[in-house]
Amino acid sequence: MSVHYIIDGYNVIKQVPYLTEKKLEEARNNFISFLEIHRPQGSLKNEVTVVFDGKSQVSSPTKIKSIKVVFTNNETADDRIKIMVKLASNRKRIMVVTDDKEIRFFIRDLGAKPVSVKKFLSKVKEKPFRIPSGGKGKLELAGEEAQNITKELQKIWIKK
Repeated sequence: MSVHYIIDGYNVIKQVPYLTEKKLEEARNNFISFLEIHRPQGSLKNEVTVVFDGKSQVSSPTKIKSIKVVFTNNETADDRIKIMVKLASNRKRIMVVTDDKEIRFFIRDLGAKPVSVKKFLSKVKEKPFRIPSGGKGKLELAGEEAQNITKELQKIWIKK
């Protein structure tokens, strides 16, 4: 049985200093590229939906390769995530990546599984994010990995 990961996009981005230093659009693109390249979600059979607050240039959900990206319009990402879980036919296959306590408690009561941001990102074999000593604090992107992501985005967007 495949798993459906629903990711609270800005909740993850806010915890990775490398991404918080970027403009929002660049941070989102870097994060989506990270998901495509490093696949902390595991198997290609697993679904991934990243939910962001706000409007995109395209008002409907978009799919970038294997990642579905949803921008909320008149609701928060938190509310959209709750609705997605509530309406799901098989909630036991849903894993919600967030550190937002309200969402975690809500979806757990519905039968979905919450996953912390650190735990989700720690599934990557090549560690592009460093966890500061003591395991507390925000995750940091390793220097070499930041350069690799930048090069990959240049290939995609600039066609180098």
